[in-house]
Amino acid sequence: MAAPAVGDQVVDLGRRLAALRGEVEELSAELSRKDNDLRDQVRSLARQKSDLKLELQKEQVRLQKIRSAIAQKKKVIAEEQQGDEALKPLYAESLAELRAYVERSLPFRRGERLAELDKIDDQLSSGLLTPPRALARLWTFAEDELRLARESGMYRQSIELAGEELLADVVRVGMVMLFFKTSDGSVGYAARSDGNWEYRRLEKREDQRLVEALFESQKKQIRIGYFELPNALPPEAK
Repeated sequence: MAAPAVGDQVVDLGRRLAALRGEVEELSAELSRKDNDLRDQVRSLARQKSDLKLELQKEQVRLQKIRSAIAQKKKVIAEEQQGDEALKPLYAESLAELRAYVERSLPFRRGERLAELDKIDDQLSSGLLTPPRALARLWTFAEDELRLARESGMYRQSIELAGEELLADVVRVGMVMLFFKTSDGSVGYAARSDGNWEYRRLEKREDQRLVEALFESQKKQIRIGYFELPNALPPEAK
């Protein structure tokens, strides 16, 4: 009776050993896979480290180039600023000459023209313009003034006549004569006296007729041809 029992125990033990051996083999295979995975991860991390190191070196080189470029730019800016400072006296002289010219020239939209010069000067003072750019703006302004001297046209502007502020039609003949016509039909011209400008009515009927004909031609866009006009030139131009 004891022998079959022992045999059963041996068989059962063999089965358990076989099962344990299978589990050991599975665990060994799993460990081997994990070991391989870990080795792959280590190799991948090593490659990433190498790539990052190479990228870091590239960024350091790029950063050094940027620093060099910034240093060079600062040097150029410093040199330009020194040049800008040298241009300031020329700018100030040019501005003063243009302002003086506008103030003594024909009183055509003088406030607007002086305001444009003030704007340029304010932008230079606030740093919005460099001296070279401010000089360029003054040059453009001077070209506009030359264009006014070459052209004629009819406009609307405010005038002071006999102490009264009026909005009148004006015809500018270059920058040498300015005639006006008010809403009540009065006509006249800008006259210079003792360095100042004033508006005077034309009293002679023939002079009035000539100016009225000029305004009529301007309204019809007739700007080329022969026009007979009263002598409204300032004393220095006569």
